[in-house]
Amino acid sequence: MLYKLVVMFFSVLSAILGVKFSGRDKVPREGALVAVANHRHWSDIVLLALAIYPRQVHFMGKSEYGKSRFLAFLMKILGAFTVERGEADIKAIKTALGYLRRGEVVGIYPEGTRNKTDEVLLPFKEGSFMLASRGKALVVPVALTDAPNYIGLRRPRPRVIVGDPIDPRNYTAENGKPDNTALAEAVRNDIEKMLLSGQDFR
Repeated sequence: MLYKLVVMFFSVLSAILGVKFSGRDKVPREGALVAVANHRHWSDIVLLALAIYPRQVHFMGKSEYGKSRFLAFLMKILGAFTVERGEADIKAIKTALGYLRRGEVVGIYPEGTRNKTDEVLLPFKEGSFMLASRGKALVVPVALTDAPNYIGLRRPRPRVIVGDPIDPRNYTAENGKPDNTALAEAVRNDIEKMLLSGQDFR
């Protein structure tokens, strides 16, 4: 219920601010999903949640959020969980796979951190795609343009573009195992194309 209330609040706010959405009809209504997006601003969390709604996104957030009692409490209420960056966090992996095996949605920013460079995208980490393969989940690529303009008077306003879901089973190595490198590259290419169609990075 709290998740729904939070999303409804930001949905109204986003409409007032002039945020544009496209492709939300591409989000499957059921089944396990890994929603992945580029990451430049705190509002990316809001925008990705709105892109996938009415389905709830269980966000994988950096462990630093868990050090704040308020943020840790809020993350727990919203069904989010933390991950230790730069290492194999077994607990976080098990949590994410648990959601996927129940047919739910996990939200991840595969760049691993906010992109503060002039590059369109940072390299994608393969962990997100390993989860999709092991959790038998479709990957939904989402491009978030001009997110730093979410609040304030700056233009252009953010656009949220949802791409076609990608099935990890289409990316298999010669030995029959999942080719997460190829999957990561395919998803990154899709997001990059969507970004370049809607954002000026200067």
